[in-house]
Amino acid sequence: MRKIFMLALTAAFLLGLSAPAGVSRGQDEITLVFSDWHLTEPHWEVALKEAMAEFEEMYPNINVELDYVSYAEKETKYATEIDAGVGPDVFHIHAYSLASFMDRGYLHDLTPFIEAEGEGFLDAWYPQTLELMQREGRYYAMPGDFMAMVLFYNSRLFEQAGLDPAKPPTTWDEFLEYAKALTSGSQWGFGVVGAIDPGFELRFSPVLFSFGGDYLTPDNKCSALNTPEAREAFTFFVELFTVHGVIPPGVTADNPGTVRQKMANEQIAMKIGSGWTAPIVNSINPDLNALEVLRAAPVPVKAGANPEFPTTAWLSAWGMNPNTEHPEEAWELIKFITSKEMEQKWFDDARVLSSRQDVSGEYEPLLNDPFASVISAELAHAKFVPQLREWPQIIEAVNVAVQEGFIGAKAPEDALRDAYNRINELLAGYRAEGESCPEF
Repeated sequence: MRKIFMLALTAAFLLGLSAPAGVSRGQDEITLVFSDWHLTEPHWEVALKEAMAEFEEMYPNINVELDYVSYAEKETKYATEIDAGVGPDVFHIHAYSLASFMDRGYLHDLTPFIEAEGEGFLDAWYPQTLELMQREGRYYAMPGDFMAMVLFYNSRLFEQAGLDPAKPPTTWDEFLEYAKALTSGSQWGFGVVGAIDPGFELRFSPVLFSFGGDYLTPDNKCSALNTPEAREAFTFFVELFTVHGVIPPGVTADNPGTVRQKMANEQIAMKIGSGWTAPIVNSINPDLNALEVLRAAPVPVKAGANPEFPTTAWLSAWGMNPNTEHPEEAWELIKFITSKEMEQKWFDDARVLSSRQDVSGEYEPLLNDPFASVISAELAHAKFVPQLREWPQIIEAVNVAVQEGFIGAKAPEDALRDAYNRINELLAGYRAEGESCPEF
């Protein structure tokens, strides 16, 4: 079946794609270096190797060299290499790194390539994802995965605890009741990233947003962590561990991988995740039968609150190295991996949703999937975190504050105050002379 699919895919591309000026299937051989943190994940590695083999078949003069990198190290690796005049030709990054990469000149201007594709080329993508790819009307990346964060839970553990799997918690009060019922012995109700890790933001932001809080004021001049909503969300998050004990010990060392491991081993019953959650958990422990046992639901909200955007969105981007010696060929590779056919393949193989509307909004297997259907429906209720070059430092300040609260180094209020003040220092350049932020 796979062979038939790949043959059909090749035929579709050969019919639908023509070699651009400067890209001849008969010219001298070249090598493109392709880098993606997904290569370190077994099920993704297989999918990506299959795709690169298809690309090489389409362009016999192009060899693709795979460059493996961890999720946590990718930005540092790429920045260091690009500064040195080298680095991969095509690479995959989190969208919140785009502002920094554009400011530092780490991304090749893709506008000429996009314009050469003709009018309407970008119509297939969600407009909000394209907005983040550009600066002053110029495009510096192409959107990749686009997913809302949702609540995943183990239906079998729900049943064992006397909870109805068909009725997941809809408010944080209900969530806490469920988490307590699911915590017993060596099992805990909830698992979350507590380490200083890039994955922290995706798990904390839904809690903050669903309480009605936010990181920054609308003008991005000050932190918004001093609002009652933000303070309540932060305290609730920390006290899940310190007061209610529904998060397992060692939370400050837990990264996305260890949390998934705990879900795979049924040490935790609930976690916040997205399209990648079920297949990765299933690959860790096939005996769990995660694709059948796990369920997905919207992130709970504070009782009585009605936030417009109760969760956050994950978005990745494909960039081209400004140092590449083969920009035309690199563009062909980017166009290939973001095409409708390949975005459908990424869903089939790894269950990730696409920034293409003609995939996430139209592809029948995706719309009929029990996890993807929930994630797709929540895209309209998900918002991006602030797209500032200071964002990595901003979220690190919040991450540190949560850790301080978890270990009891500071009371939640004091830890959040310090994060608030630190963020306002980082945003000083956005304020006019003499303009200040409110006291915490």
